[in-house]
Amino acid sequence: MTKCKTIDLTRPAELQFDEETASFQPSWKNTILMTAYGKERTLVLARDGRCLLLPQPLQKVLDQFASDNGIADYERQALYDWIGVHKGRGYIAGNNRLVPTHGTTNPAVVYYMAYYLYHTYEAGGRVIASFHGRKKRNFQVIIDTGYKTFVRLLQAADDAAKLQLDILAWQMHSYGVKKVHKRQSVRFYDMCSTKRLMCQDLRKRWMLEFCHQVIPDYCTPEECKEIEERVRRYIEK
Repeated sequence: MTKCKTIDLTRPAELQFDEETASFQPSWKNTILMTAYGKERTLVLARDGRCLLLPQPLQKVLDQFASDNGIADYERQALYDWIGVHKGRGYIAGNNRLVPTHGTTNPAVVYYMAYYLYHTYEAGGRVIASFHGRKKRNFQVIIDTGYKTFVRLLQAADDAAKLQLDILAWQMHSYGVKKVHKRQSVRFYDMCSTKRLMCQDLRKRWMLEFCHQVIPDYCTPEECKEIEERVRRYIEK
């Protein structure tokens, strides 16, 4: 029989925690969601049903999560810029998506694993989100955010993930890993041409975003602009 546990994140003071620990490291496999609990701690709902407190600020936990999973900030920003989204960036690795419920500077933001999300609806101006856990555990989470915002940021994460997977498909073909049936070859190669251009454009954005983040610490605005133009010309040769 499936068990369902309700967690109301709109009333954090009333939550009951199983443990405060520094040994739990959030991953794609063990975490449902995470959010700030005050300024110095992070609340984590684990897939096994435990409600944990980590003794680090949310941003520090997110930074470590990104480092563990090879998600560079300049790549993440370039990816979201490519799909035209400039607020509410998640942490994306193909089908693995850690998605925010608000703009990332909002103190009430919750980051959740979209892979385990299976149902949402709106009630009283809040979002009720249901997640699959481990061993037939389900979780119903009450989140203080607008439904339209929730759906928009989830769609942005899905679009970013699709872009990554499209580029991966082209790279697998380019490296000789992906084989295509002859009947599908014309359509597939047309798609590959588009994906190749997408990949090249995204690489350009990665390099320019890297320059944008690093160079200003060492150069004047005029020098930064000149360097970025030289990088752009080099990439587009």
